[in-house]
Amino acid sequence: MSKGKEPPRSLGPHGQRFVDRLRELKDRSGLSLAALANRTSYSKSSWERYLNGKILPPAEAVRQLARLCGADANQLLALHSLAADDWGVQTDARAPGDASGSVAPGRDTDLEVSGEHADQGLAGSDVAGASPAGEDPPTGGDTGDGTPQPRSSHGQPYRKPPVSKRIRLGSPALIGVVVVAALVVSGLLLYLAPETESASENRRVASVKFVFTPGRTHSCDVHRDDGKLWAGHSDTDKALLQQITTSWDVVEAQCLLEHRGYPVGAVDGAYGQATEKAVKRLQENSGLVVDGIVGPHTWQALRR
Repeated sequence: MSKGKEPPRSLGPHGQRFVDRLRELKDRSGLSLAALANRTSYSKSSWERYLNGKILPPAEAVRQLARLCGADANQLLALHSLAADDWGVQTDARAPGDASGSVAPGRDTDLEVSGEHADQGLAGSDVAGASPAGEDPPTGGDTGDGTPQPRSSHGQPYRKPPVSKRIRLGSPALIGVVVVAALVVSGLLLYLAPETESASENRRVASVKFVFTPGRTHSCDVHRDDGKLWAGHSDTDKALLQQITTSWDVVEAQCLLEHRGYPVGAVDGAYGQATEKAVKRLQENSGLVVDGIVGPHTWQALRR
């Protein structure tokens, strides 16, 4: 562990574990606080507070650290979500820059753009209303050849768009756009076409890679097919699930637990304390070993 200050003793076990994991990643990377500040969007003083457990880092800071250190961002975000309870704040699932102006208590507001990020966003910006490069704005009331300049209904001079921004009817560029649009529409129709008769419509499962996002929940479509219960997120009956696991398998288990009357708090795909507690209750009522880990026997109890 890093030689920094010990985390506050008021932090619970999840908060302590989260801070320890952050320090472990920082030490493994060999980066100093100044180097972290230069390679992320957060300042040196912010990283000092995060690594000493003084304040809960934003979810985006967690993602950037995971990318920098080659760690599993989903697992680190799951730890971050659990640790938020120890700080007594809500995790922020908004994308960077989607700020609403409100900040939860205990969250860091010292987001600083440093080093290589400082001048981004200024380059390439155009002043509203400026004329295209190389063109002089029309002046006066005529077109230069003595004829009156056309005006809009509001009395403003009419300006033609630059030739480079106009697509002539029948031009190769317009034909290319039409062809591409037709291909896209055809692809969507094929993708959305009904499954073949050989595939069971009631066994559709998630086809995209699971990405855990703090605060995001998933819907449950629990139904019975071939004598078993399914929720539409995974068709596994063997996957091992335990605390800190994040996957569609967890979403499936959480849906089935909720359907059977064992509340998990939020169907978010992160195997936390509430999910483990619900699993233990199911195992106890089903006569299984009560260990809080979902395995083949627990899946059988969930799907029966």
